[in-house]
Amino acid sequence: MATAPKPATSLWGRKSDDVAGAAAARLLGNVRVQARIAEIMRAGAERAEVTVEEVVRELKLIGFSDIRKVVSWRNELVTRTEKGEDGEPVMVLMPRVTIVDADKISDEAAAAVAEVSQTVNGALRVKLHDKHAALVSIGKHLGMFVDRVQIQERKQISAEPMSAEEWKRQFVREG
Repeated sequence: MATAPKPATSLWGRKSDDVAGAAAARLLGNVRVQARIAEIMRAGAERAEVTVEEVVRELKLIGFSDIRKVVSWRNELVTRTEKGEDGEPVMVLMPRVTIVDADKISDEAAAAVAEVSQTVNGALRVKLHDKHAALVSIGKHLGMFVDRVQIQERKQISAEPMSAEEWKRQFVREG
């Protein structure tokens, strides 16, 4: 009966995933590695016949879409069939929602539509793509949002060399 292999660990007892993550971060910092990754990504995009401009253009259509180009709504005064206490017809204000005909919607508005459906009882549902996600994607592409890492831990630099026991206490993690 074979036993499951134990996860590989580094010198300090960290799992191999931690070591691999550190190696990946170091490699991604290498300019030649970054250039090769960009080259591979460009080749994939060329094969898919997709350009950055096309993707950003589509995201812009979603991010700046307006539901009023697809759906209209208003309150409408409607005469009810039953009569009021005074014998006069009853007038009520009813909300009306209508979907713009598909052949009258612009290509730009249609690109923002994720779903149009109708339930068994006749209720209609129109769902647009996620505007927030599209705007965040555009902002990240344009470098508008920068992830900042705040370092909480402070280490003092000493002129005295650290003993092996001090080094172990400070840098070696158990587990």
